[in-house]
Amino acid sequence: MDLVLEIGCEELPASFQLPAVQYLKDELTKGLNESRLFGTASVKTFATPRRLTVIATGIEARAPDVRKKLSGPPAKAAFADGKPTKAAEGFAKKAGVPVEALKVEGDRVVVEQEVKGQSAAEALPRLLAELVRGIPFKKSMRWDSLDGDAFARPVHWIAAALDGQPLSISFADVESSATTRGHRFHAPQELPLPRAAHYVDVLREAHVLADWNERKQRVAVEVARAAQEAGGVPRPDDELLETVTGLVEEPSAVVGRFDEEFLQLPPEVLVSEMRGHQKYFAVQTNSGQLLPAFVAVSNTRVQDPAVSRKGYERVLRARLSDGKFFFDEDRKSALRSRVEKLGRRTFLAGLGTEHDRIARLRELSLWLHGSTGKAQPKELAEAAELCKADLTTGMVGEFPELQGSMGRVYALHDGVSKTVADAIFEHYLPRGAEDKLPEGDTGALLGIADRIDQLVGLFGIGKEPTGAADPYGQRRAALGLIRLTLAKGYRYDLYAALRYAQEQHAKNEKVSRAAALLDKVWAFLLGRLEVQLKDRAQPDSIQAALHTGAHDLVSLEKRVLALQEVRTARKAQFEATAAAFKRIANILAQAGEKKISAVALQPGLAKLPAEQALLAALEESRKRLSSALDEGEDYPAAYAALADLRPSVDAFFDDVMVMDPDERQRDNRLALLRGLHELFAPLADFSRLQVDKSA
Repeated sequence: MDLVLEIGCEELPASFQLPAVQYLKDELTKGLNESRLFGTASVKTFATPRRLTVIATGIEARAPDVRKKLSGPPAKAAFADGKPTKAAEGFAKKAGVPVEALKVEGDRVVVEQEVKGQSAAEALPRLLAELVRGIPFKKSMRWDSLDGDAFARPVHWIAAALDGQPLSISFADVESSATTRGHRFHAPQELPLPRAAHYVDVLREAHVLADWNERKQRVAVEVARAAQEAGGVPRPDDELLETVTGLVEEPSAVVGRFDEEFLQLPPEVLVSEMRGHQKYFAVQTNSGQLLPAFVAVSNTRVQDPAVSRKGYERVLRARLSDGKFFFDEDRKSALRSRVEKLGRRTFLAGLGTEHDRIARLRELSLWLHGSTGKAQPKELAEAAELCKADLTTGMVGEFPELQGSMGRVYALHDGVSKTVADAIFEHYLPRGAEDKLPEGDTGALLGIADRIDQLVGLFGIGKEPTGAADPYGQRRAALGLIRLTLAKGYRYDLYAALRYAQEQHAKNEKVSRAAALLDKVWAFLLGRLEVQLKDRAQPDSIQAALHTGAHDLVSLEKRVLALQEVRTARKAQFEATAAAFKRIANILAQAGEKKISAVALQPGLAKLPAEQALLAALEESRKRLSSALDEGEDYPAAYAALADLRPSVDAFFDDVMVMDPDERQRDNRLALLRGLHELFAPLADFSRLQVDKSA
């Protein structure tokens, strides 16, 4: 059987659409599986500004009957003197069976329950209603009543059908039907909801390109065609292409032009003006030089494109005129002269002014220079002083997305060195997961300092992110810091950097000076590092390698990858070795719980052959570990030394009683195990590994 669910509404923001249909797909798949209706189903989604659609084919007509074993209360609570208690009666009632059907298995009461399978027509209306109500939009609204259903935009129709037969769904003030609608202007009339196989084709005839990828390709073709009319090509902009795809149902491109005098503006300004509010595509030559032209994409084909063109040009002309005015006015004052004005701008409530901020960034970036040996101190200090000055310019005030870009432009205009000017722009990079990284060390170190200052400051005033809420972008800041550090290969103690940043905030009494603050920020950063590494190693490998006490991100990454490599290449051998060292960690933990004091190892007390052999192997391993780690961070070689030690460890556990009644022997054997544990602790926290103890 095939299912079609379409939610029709007023125009949705482009960024809402794909996450919404992904939710519909995931939850429908989950619901069909739980209802035992999935069968050989295939689920597809479609999204346009006016509709969210999910289609499933191959659904079972009826779910099979099943027998389920339900576990109830403990047997001692369910029966007293062989007679059922209220607990047993309540469980039987809930399961829909007589009390006599209850059985005791182990220490609990269980019952087998016959679950009748529903037909798809019976199960789907409730499931689909839950889907519609559950879409997690960033923002929602109500329109029929204050306590009614909420959606991103008012819903105008819901179309739902199973094998062409209508399904009944109620949502807000809308009752579902088996009709859909075409393009708002070109085909506004209602039409029968197509079957799954014909949905895309029927809507295409109604001037709606329902398939996102098809529509995106059509936008690209239309934009290229229009740009060619201006003698150029579209400036590559995948993000804008994706956005415009979410703004139209049937794209139609128009080329427009602007006065050549505006080409005197920096390219960043021109492109930002075109794409920011108007969503226009910039046009350039094949060599990348901007042309005085743009392409606008409309959702409606007009009879006279010249009319649309004039409207688009008029709007852009006003924006470019504003931009030129701000650009000319800003250049009348040197960027350096604006630094003093930062003292009148609050960075964040509780964290001082922007001037306070750049003072902290200067000190912290110089500290990073001292740790990494990268960049030149003089250039770092100058870049730190100027990096936020463009926040006081008219251009950035009007177009905030140009911060950094305008700082670089104005710095070059003032004769500042290219290295410093580039750092003013690059310290904001990367702005997102796919954004490019700084090319120079000056911008990269300043960017790391900026993110550390932000994290320590915000955590210090109790503004850390909670759950899904992250209003200050701290997850993005942490990921940017980690990505910068790893990509550049910078070696420094990040925990020490956090402590130094905390000291820079010391003048501000509102920022916590507690040591626990640093632990909290460090744990947050480790959580983000786990996210970065999740596709490259098993979760427990990541946990084990990251919790070794090291604070050098590059070193931590190497440990994770080496641990995963050895687990993959020599699985059986590694499992056995890891299990042995996990046993050592457990014994030492138990000794600590018993408050057995640690003592120094006395080799002369080792009398048994197995403990003498392990002692000798420990000394040999120390040499190998020193060679592997101290001279070149060769973690695979370190793991090889660990594996070679296992036979001696196994023999020790087979032949030696660690918890000997003789306290001197017990304590010395614990000291031997402690030496092993401390030697290999830099590799991984073996207690966090999930290993097969029988290996």
